[in-house]
Amino acid sequence: VSIPSTRSELVKQLALYDLLDPLIKAQAEANYISEYQLTGDQACISDGQAIQFLKDQYKFKSDEHFSAWRESHKLITEQELYDYAHRSFKKDAVLLDLLDGSGESLFLRYKDRLDRVLYSLIRVESEDLAYALYYAIESGEKEFGDAATEYSVGPESKTQGIIGPVDLTTPHPEIAARLRTATPRQLFSPFQADQWNAVVRLDYRFDSKYDENTKRFLGSLVLSAKAQEYAKSLRDSYLPIEQENQ
Repeated sequence: VSIPSTRSELVKQLALYDLLDPLIKAQAEANYISEYQLTGDQACISDGQAIQFLKDQYKFKSDEHFSAWRESHKLITEQELYDYAHRSFKKDAVLLDLLDGSGESLFLRYKDRLDRVLYSLIRVESEDLAYALYYAIESGEKEFGDAATEYSVGPESKTQGIIGPVDLTTPHPEIAARLRTATPRQLFSPFQADQWNAVVRLDYRFDSKYDENTKRFLGSLVLSAKAQEYAKSLRDSYLPIEQENQ
């Protein structure tokens, strides 16, 4: 693949490899952040504090690791490094500030995407077989993993029935509905999931917490929504380049 020599060719390459939308999203969010007004300690920090925040964020293992990262990001001068560090600090502050007053309600709304479950699954065509396996597992006559390996028709047969950890938006809705309120090691009697008769057991639940990492994730969702107008304007500035060459 040849290296693009013009802006138009570069845009075409970005679009071809599905990289244009992520670029527009990142630029739109950067524009929104640059115009966002912070107050108090968040609004002004020293260069040293910004660099320390950057190092804490990336958890560099050594000065050499930091230097290699800096080189890969083309932060050649000290001023370029300071500017990047200040932007990173401000972005983090904005993500947290955007949640003011709405963070906990957003947390509850997106909890299915934040929680993780590890579960075991058997899928068979016959309802009678599903019940026979369920009773054998429940009584201890048969191990769940052995039954899944021998009888399950899906790819879980290759992992002894184990799936995950995954968020609760990933499984079939009928499976997710049971896992959402299940306790670890709870075994569910057979039920219909599409054309299959399924037996499910929750093995482990990784409950999300409303901590700093979760706040940043939720803040990033709000930021993405807030930056939509910037994204539309940026897209309009890119697309005519393509249209002129058609």
